[in-house]
Amino acid sequence: MPIRLVFRCDYCDVPPDRDTQRTLEAQLPDRRFGRYLDAQPGNWLIFNGGGPLGARRYACDVHRATLTADLRAHYGTICRLVCDDGPYPELWPNGFSSLDERELADLLGGADAAGLTSSRARGPRA
Repeated sequence: MPIRLVFRCDYCDVPPDRDTQRTLEAQLPDRRFGRYLDAQPGNWLIFNGGGPLGARRYACDVHRATLTADLRAHYGTICRLVCDDGPYPELWPNGFSSLDERELADLLGGADAAGLTSSRARGPRA
């Protein structure tokens, strides 16, 4: 049975445009905890909650400041990550284009960034 993911702004219930919808769908497997992400091209803000920080939160371009203010008021004393002023990593419909090597390693499950990008030649197997 086919399914369709529906994203809406937590404050005004507006849906994202088609390209931003694709970006929001692509970020679902992201394992980050308590981080903000910019979903482009619609300039939506995603907050990856988790644990005591609750579920993921989504805000359209108009309500980005409202989302960050609410999160800082509610969780600022238990998690310093919600007080981050940005700029936040940007996500685009065609992939995680603004992540550096360390952020990409964290996204892929905490693997060592040097291990992901090393080009050391492997010797023959014994």
